[in-house]
Amino acid sequence: MVLAHGDTDGVTAAAIVKSVFRGAKVYFTHPVGLLGDFREFAKGADRVVIVDISLDERLLPEIVEEFRRFSGRILYIDHHPFPLGAKALEEAGVEVVHEEGPCAAELAYRRLNPGWEMSRVALYGAIGDYALDTPWVREAMSKWDIKSLFLEAGVLILGLEYFRKDHEFKRRVVEELSRDALPTSIPELVLAATVQARRLEEMRRRLPALVRRLKAIAYVVNPPGSLGLAAFYARVIAGKPVGVAVEERDGTCVMSLRSSDPRVDLNSILRKLVPALGGHGGGHRLAAGARVPSSKLEEFLEKLDEEVSRLVSP
Repeated sequence: MVLAHGDTDGVTAAAIVKSVFRGAKVYFTHPVGLLGDFREFAKGADRVVIVDISLDERLLPEIVEEFRRFSGRILYIDHHPFPLGAKALEEAGVEVVHEEGPCAAELAYRRLNPGWEMSRVALYGAIGDYALDTPWVREAMSKWDIKSLFLEAGVLILGLEYFRKDHEFKRRVVEELSRDALPTSIPELVLAATVQARRLEEMRRRLPALVRRLKAIAYVVNPPGSLGLAAFYARVIAGKPVGVAVEERDGTCVMSLRSSDPRVDLNSILRKLVPALGGHGGGHRLAAGARVPSSKLEEFLEKLDEEVSRLVSP
């Protein structure tokens, strides 16, 4: 059984796993949901592979204990920064494949070695996660036509954004990719990518009127499109080191953050700020996510701005 993140990297990593373990069932989860989903879906499985799921610091002790009690084998493949104490996974009998820099799909490919043709699927994940600066990616890309590669990756990335909450369709995509089918051979994915591309361009044109500015960060609330891309463009439009996109969902603010300044480690900042506000946060140095109660949004943005300002001050 496979537990995977639902973005391009998670989907492609899951497809690589499924290409090796053909009978595996795939479920999509996220850092906060990992513990509950493992308890629900791992029952009866003799092997569980977890790909592209960051470990939530506050839930880590419970996760480790749950893994320790599991009678089967667990393979954990991820590229997010480890929280303190994550080495306890190995002590609980988990096989850990972890490396910052490569995407999870690359790590899954390197660990499982499914055959050369699946390297193209891993490259889709690398493109989707902006994880192109690794020796493996450079070598693998030299063996594929780059024009076709980026076309297929673009269709997959944008199509999955469109079907963000449709887990059944994503499972179908995993199945197709695991058999080395091209994303452009899935008609619904091509149509969805075309629609999503148009939506993102419309959002980009509207964002200048929606972006709000603080000293060192720019943010937008409820952007009409992808949170990750909205955060990216908010930073670009405002000329700030960090961009934040916020979506309000039933009393919770779900956020995506993007930075262009190597002095700003978003993962470390969020792991320090967010728990004190009753939320969860983390990710990569320059791309991360967070959830806080809606009542704490203003306080979070102020604290984030203070921290980023301190880091980038001359």
